[in-house]
Amino acid sequence: MVKLFISHSTSSDKRTARLRDGIADGLKGREYDVLLDVRIRRPSRPWQLKLACFLGECDAALVLVNKAALTSDWVRRETNILHWRKTLNPAMVLVTVLVGAVSPEELRNSEIGYLAEDDLEKIGPGGSAGSAAEVGRLVAMFPKVLRAGNDAVSSWLRNIAIQLSEIKHESTFAEIAQELEIPAEEHTELVPGMAPVLLASQMLDTHDIAKLLKTLLAALDGGLEPRRTALLATMVFPAWVDRDEARRIVRDTDGSVRRVIILNVDSPLIGQQYLDRAFCVNSRSYYIAQAVGRPLGEDDPESYLLHQCEGAVKAALGLEPHDELGALKEPAGFGRFFLLLDAKRCDLRIVHRVIAQLHEKVPWMQVLVIPGRGANARERWPGSPDEVLVLDPPFEASHENVVKSAVLRVADKVGTVNGRSW
Repeated sequence: MVKLFISHSTSSDKRTARLRDGIADGLKGREYDVLLDVRIRRPSRPWQLKLACFLGECDAALVLVNKAALTSDWVRRETNILHWRKTLNPAMVLVTVLVGAVSPEELRNSEIGYLAEDDLEKIGPGGSAGSAAEVGRLVAMFPKVLRAGNDAVSSWLRNIAIQLSEIKHESTFAEIAQELEIPAEEHTELVPGMAPVLLASQMLDTHDIAKLLKTLLAALDGGLEPRRTALLATMVFPAWVDRDEARRIVRDTDGSVRRVIILNVDSPLIGQQYLDRAFCVNSRSYYIAQAVGRPLGEDDPESYLLHQCEGAVKAALGLEPHDELGALKEPAGFGRFFLLLDAKRCDLRIVHRVIAQLHEKVPWMQVLVIPGRGANARERWPGSPDEVLVLDPPFEASHENVVKSAVLRVADKVGTVNGRSW
């Protein structure tokens, strides 16, 4: 049965509530499984964990945007996840309906303005909003939606749950929930079979790196073996990265012009986690080669950088050092290929020239450059502004150190995994 989620803010808007219920009943008649928070949100009844799970498992979604929804924290949270899923899976059905006096311009200028990027529906004014005709028209928009299957977000959710399901002690689930600051009354939902999925949903909606670290350490202390803890860390840590920033990597680099992303940070680890966040740690969607620029004392920095980049790209593409890069066509079905370039010690003019040479040989490669925070890359990039997507993360250098410290804490605990340091 197709699962459809309805996002809304109707506690003080009876007209939109009637519209919501009419659509829900109509869709149920078409054999949809309608996921609606008001049907699980009751006093003394756990609902937050289930709601987080709804957002990751639904096949389609309908967003009712009335005046209250424009400023609702819950609607913002729900639609951010839903729109993120649609960004990664354009086939997902996400219908946004403007209710009452809400205009497209008002939506665009709100905190959920990203919904205005897609097609919008507008219901009739006044009493007709909840009429049978309006309800029937909206219900008819979902005639042949199929199961969405495993999109990147739902696969991410499932893979985290797979690791958590290996925890042997049920009390550990409650400890993880406590670290995630899930209300105590919600812990009754953490029953065998459901706990891993519910906690995985909550982890993906947790953007505090310290909380994420504590959940991993709780899992490890609760008996999760080091190898699985390391896998869980690679899946969970990128959740701290801002969704909108990461979304731009997917959305703004899928054309034929923008091939270079400049991320104004100091650490390549942050660049790795931005890519992981952008593609939901889905190894089928992307793969990465990493190169480091000029070492101190290098006499010919441009030749050195080109050599380092070519070597990294060849290794990632399975070529031998003596093979020519230009002879390789883009492998079908491999996902997007990125070169992650640590260019903190490089002149951006040299970086620009080297990337141009690489793109002559591998035009389908995308490049993520880490210039360092003091590089002023936006003004100093020597090429056309249309060549680059510049991301200015909304955090200080100290936060980079916190992220690196968290990764090192886990690495210190899990040690060597599969014969190498995690």
